[in-house]
Amino acid sequence: MKQILKILIFIVPICIFAFFYTYLSKDNSYPGADYRVFEIPSFELTDLYKETELSNKDLTGNFLINVWASWCITCRVEHGFLEKLSNSGVRIIGLNYKDDRSDAIDWLKKYRDPYELVIHDFNGSLALDMGVTGAPETFLISNGKVIAHYRGEVNQMIWEDVFIKTIKDSEIIL
Repeated sequence: MKQILKILIFIVPICIFAFFYTYLSKDNSYPGADYRVFEIPSFELTDLYKETELSNKDLTGNFLINVWASWCITCRVEHGFLEKLSNSGVRIIGLNYKDDRSDAIDWLKKYRDPYELVIHDFNGSLALDMGVTGAPETFLISNGKVIAHYRGEVNQMIWEDVFIKTIKDSEIIL
């Protein structure tokens, strides 16, 4: 019995050390990043401004979908960076999430609109189907498929390390 106890006293700390070493040395620098590939879910929602119907068939090519809301503080923080991307030619589709239409329009008038178009998802149905847990979240879309998803604020570092890396690896042009 004493022999087993001595062995356990020696082995348990080694196992704990090995576990933490392995866990901490993994390259999971962005826990908000998800690289699972899936089709954009089918949807029928309205354009924020025109209130005309939009569907997944209206979304073609390569672009970002940015989930945002006027009530979202972090959305305001990332908004300037989205403007910078839009001004550099990156196509961005806005997905207005669980927001009153007039509040969203007023917010975009106040802070400027970086979106090519804005889908109004008042009930959050499309966002839920895409796996959104809150705002902001951003999806990289290539020909109808999500190829990268980031939960949280997109800034220069996230753009380079998550999205640009995926764009280069996938050899797509935004």
